[in-house]
Amino acid sequence: MQLLKRIFKRAEKSTTEGDADRRPRISPLHLQWQGDTTMPIVDWKEARLQSKHLEDASALGYFWWSAAMTWLEALRAHMGDRYRIASSNSFAVLSSLEGRPLQLVLESCERYRKRILHSLDGIASSWGHGPHVVLIFDDIDAYYDYVGNYYPDGGTYAMSSGMFIQHGYGHFVFRSSSVNNMEPTIAHELTHCLLAPLPIPAWLNEGTAVNMQHQLTPRYVDPRQRSSMLREAARDRAEFWNADTIQEFWSGKSFLRPDKGNSLSYALAEELTRLIARDFDSYRAFMNSAHRDDAGVEAAASTLGFTLGNLAGAVLGDGAWEPDPTRWQEGTERGQF
Repeated sequence: MQLLKRIFKRAEKSTTEGDADRRPRISPLHLQWQGDTTMPIVDWKEARLQSKHLEDASALGYFWWSAAMTWLEALRAHMGDRYRIASSNSFAVLSSLEGRPLQLVLESCERYRKRILHSLDGIASSWGHGPHVVLIFDDIDAYYDYVGNYYPDGGTYAMSSGMFIQHGYGHFVFRSSSVNNMEPTIAHELTHCLLAPLPIPAWLNEGTAVNMQHQLTPRYVDPRQRSSMLREAARDRAEFWNADTIQEFWSGKSFLRPDKGNSLSYALAEELTRLIARDFDSYRAFMNSAHRDDAGVEAAASTLGFTLGNLAGAVLGDGAWEPDPTRWQEGTERGQF
């Protein structure tokens, strides 16, 4: 408690000018903290127990805003004085950004949230109470020091510049960069957040997030390089995908690969999802019924009128592409720690 008292003596200092009137007036909560972590992480199971007696929406909102800000203040104290907390209507950000760059990040978050909810009407949803929490670390070491707390010990994982951590209090973690470089990652990870209540398979989750990312932050491709890029992508695809690797894709494991299989998985997920989304009504029905346990096999039969093997064959050509859950092993899926 002495640490929390010292933290909250400086709470006003950490709020950027103009932000204090946007968030609820809160008091620090007495929270339990997880042990054996490299940075302060709340015991969110215990926090949920504290909130169980609250039924009124405003009381729940107040509680979870207070819990989030208590957590962010502890993180800010751990990271040092260069870090500060800022907030908007729906977001609370911990970073060393200030001035216009910080304001642009908050504006991008709010703008993309509205556009994703509109574009994925009937699929994405605004859920839970309290702010969307965004952690922006200055360097790669601090970034991986933090996210390492959510990965199993051992193993090799793909590099990243941002992620939505769907554990405890779902939140975003980014590596600091220019706002232009961060915006595609914000759009991608925010899509994951707004899809979080759905038990969809990793490939469908990632494919939807990549497509929303490209819709909200379009890429420029030099037309002089496009043909060679397409040839290279087709060659890599033909070499990588087979009857074994496609099962990694359907189960979600290939999205964690540290080799080119990682990027090829995202590319395939993007193409498959884009094909389904041509008929938005069918896509919405599929998204609301697909389950990660079978990669969406049953949902495809009832909502799409074709199998997932047919879908993959439209991109990969003839092959043994049908999902086979009996071949999958236990493990960690992307975004489902």
